[in-house]
Amino acid sequence: SKAPILLMGPTGAGKSQLAKRIFELKKHRRQITGSFVEVNCATVRGDGAMSALFGHVKGAFTGAMSQRPGLLRSAEGGLLFLDEVGELGPDEQAMLLRAIEEKRFLPLGSDKEVASDFQLIAGTNRDLQTAVAEGRFRDDLLARINMWTFRLPALRDRREDIEPNLDYELLRFADTHGTKVT
Repeated sequence: SKAPILLMGPTGAGKSQLAKRIFELKKHRRQITGSFVEVNCATVRGDGAMSALFGHVKGAFTGAMSQRPGLLRSAEGGLLFLDEVGELGPDEQAMLLRAIEEKRFLPLGSDKEVASDFQLIAGTNRDLQTAVAEGRFRDDLLARINMWTFRLPALRDRREDIEPNLDYELLRFADTHGTKVT
C-alpha cells in the first residue's frame, strides 16, 4: 500500500528500525525509487521546522542565504519517516496535511508550489487521540496518517527479542570498530 502508516509505541520500541525495514522491502520490490528520509520532529521547532520540512527560498528570512529544498522534497519518490510526529506545531501540521493529501506545498517565503510524491510513515510515543481531544494535534491530520496503524510493545514486554538485539548490536560494533565483543 502507498497509504501512510502510523507506528505507535514507547521510545526504544523499534519504530525507526521498522520504518527502515519497510523502506528496504519496498525498495527491493521496486515499489519506490527514492531515498529513506528520517526526521525526528521533536528536534525541529518554529521557522526552523518549516524550513527543514518544507524548504525555503533565498531571502525568506534573516540568514536564508541560499535556497533549501527541505526534507519533503528530498523524499521525492522515496519514504519519509516522521518520528515523534506528535511534536509538530500547529502550522507544520497544517502544511503537512496538505502535502500528504495533494503532494504539493509552498516552501517558506515562496509564491510557487513544489511537488513531492513520497510515501509517509509517522511514528509517535504519544497518544494522539488524547492530543486531538486536548487540541494539540489536528484531527484531520491524524485521520490521514492513521490509515495503517501498528502498535509496537516496549522491549521490556518482548524479552525474547533482547538476545537477538544484543547479538545484532555486538556484530554492528565489531564491523564498525574491528573488535569482536562478546
